[in-house]
Amino acid sequence: MKPIRVTSGTAKNTKLNTPQTEGFRAVQDIVKQSVFSILGDKVKDAVCLDLYAGSGSLGIEALSRGAKWCDFVDKDYDAKRVILENLAKCKFEGNYEVFMKSAVKFVEKAAGTDRLAKYDLVFLDPFYENTYHKHLIKLSENILNRGGLIIFMHGENLDMKKLLADTKIKIITQRKFGKSYFDILSL
Repeated sequence: MKPIRVTSGTAKNTKLNTPQTEGFRAVQDIVKQSVFSILGDKVKDAVCLDLYAGSGSLGIEALSRGAKWCDFVDKDYDAKRVILENLAKCKFEGNYEVFMKSAVKFVEKAAGTDRLAKYDLVFLDPFYENTYHKHLIKLSENILNRGGLIIFMHGENLDMKKLLADTKIKIITQRKFGKSYFDILSL
C-alpha cells in the first residue's frame, strides 16, 4: 500500500501509519485534495466527526487545515492505536477525542443526547462492500449543524438516491476517481 500523508496545513507531508485491518483502504491523496478543495474555508474552525476513521487521515487533514475539533470513531482496536499515533506525529493536542465504537452506535448516542457540540463536517469512509447505511444517514440528520456537510466515500455499488430516499439530506456534489466515489451531502 502506498504511504499516506497529510496534504496541507500545519502537519503537511507528515506520513501517517495505517492499521493492519483486513480490507483497509486508504483515501488517495488526490481524492483528499479534491474533497478539501471543495470544502475550502468551511474547514476553518469546524467541529468534525471522522466515522470509520481507520488511520484518521480525513479528520487529521481537517485539523491540519484549521478545524477546531475532531471526534474519531472506529470499532477496531488497531485503528484506534494508529489514530492516536498519527495524532501524536502531527503534534495535535487537546482538540480531538478517539472512540472505539461502531459508527452507528456512536451516532445513535450523539443524536439522542442534548450534546452541545454538533458537527459542521462529518467524514464517512466505510468499507466499500458495505452498502447499507440508511439508518446511519437518517441519524446523521440529528448531528449536523445548520449548513453542515457529510462527506461520504463509497464504491460504485452504492445507490445514493435510494440511500437518501425518506431523508432530508440532499446531494450537493459528486466526484469519481477510478472506482472510488465521494458525495458531499447536506440537509
